Amino acid sequence: MPYKKFLPFLLAFVLPLVAVYAWWGGFNPVGIRTEVRGPYTYAYLERTGDYANLPKLADEAYRALKAQGVEPGLPVTVLYSNPDLVPKAERRARAGFLVAPGSAVAPPLELDTIPARPVLAARVQAGLLLAPSRAYQALDEHLQARGQGIRMPTVEIYEASGSVLKMGVLTVEMEQP
Repeated sequence: MPYKKFLPFLLAFVLPLVAVYAWWGGFNPVGIRTEVRGPYTYAYLERTGDYANLPKLADEAYRALKAQGVEPGLPVTVLYSNPDLVPKAERRARAGFLVAPGSAVAPPLELDTIPARPVLAARVQAGLLLAPSRAYQALDEHLQARGQGIRMPTVEIYEASGSVLKMGVLTVEMEQP
């Protein structure tokens, strides 16, 4: 039987990869719905360049908030440039954390408020590195089916689960036209 040749390969390599992908939330559904989200007050650092550097920027913002005695809330990322249309070197984004309204921060941090507004929200329970690609792919497919595309800026908020056995939830918000 020819399948017996492939059984050790499947058990040793493919099955563990599929198991890790499933554990990270790769098969979890992405929910998309219209809702009103916000208002959010957040402290952030802004950069232009490759979005791959945003986790480092968020770490910088976290350390700056802690050094200033401001308690960081959930992480928030605001993406202003569509990566399908804007070259890596020209992409603009903010990375930071939600803070209590009325908070004060000092440079290099800046403070902004996103008002309550109707959004199309994509939510997925997945690992932080996998969740954005799953959410944006589902959001794009949803919009393409309606003859539209993703509109920037988008707001990403990640709620960690607090457990290594359970992945957190990423919400990607895109304003309604």
